Amino acid sequence: MLENNLIGFLGNKEFLPKDFDEFNSTNRLRQLFLSLSNNILKSYCHFSKYEQKKLSNCSLENAFKYKIKNLLPINFIKTDKKTISKNFKICINSTIIINNYLNSTNKKTIFISNKHLLPIAKLISICFINNKMQLLIDKHLLFHEFVLKKIKKLHSDKIVIDLGDSICIKSKDFIGLKIYTSWKDIEVKKPNIKDELESAIKSIKKGEFYQIYLAYPKNNEFTKQIPVYVDELKNKEYQIKAIPYSLRSIIKN
Repeated sequence: MLENNLIGFLGNKEFLPKDFDEFNSTNRLRQLFLSLSNNILKSYCHFSKYEQKKLSNCSLENAFKYKIKNLLPINFIKTDKKTISKNFKICINSTIIINNYLNSTNKKTIFISNKHLLPIAKLISICFINNKMQLLIDKHLLFHEFVLKKIKKLHSDKIVIDLGDSICIKSKDFIGLKIYTSWKDIEVKKPNIKDELESAIKSIKKGEFYQIYLAYPKNNEFTKQIPVYVDELKNKEYQIKAIPYSLRSIIKN
């Protein structure tokens, strides 16, 4: 179900993934979300390692309120007049968004914004909806972006392509590797990998790739690679593996 795939917050209600690996407390799960959200909101919002750890002690709602307040300038141009300096180029959209957030309960003051405050306006627009703080993100997307970032760093000498449902690694001397990502709690004896496996089989049959990895978050049980063998591919040269991907670097200092 879609709601089971969304993590984040809706007002003071939090939707966090269940405990896994070393993320065995509410604080660490909040820290996990703040870190993973960086990969989605990176152009206008970034929680430093220090902020992730510090803000995990409060609700996610208050963490994003803190971030917005921290990003806003100390001084605004305040006016109750229609005239503005000719040297000041107003950004109408940013002005409306920031005013709506700051004055949701008190609309006596008008704050004028220019393009330099556009990133703040974007952050407000994505997590302040209908006068309520909320931000819910698909966990599969969060995990996909985390894996993509790691792969780009690890294979900086190769071409890494984000295919949306998967990630491709190629180079002149390398035939290629395809990685399907999904945030699932994998049970080694009975892994739930049907959907990703079907995609992998189709890709191999098309002759696009013969080496495919299925990446999932590492947990206490799923700690090693699992080779996957498919009867209908027995006459083809291929390699499919379920790979545990550790998120522990997020909580390491």
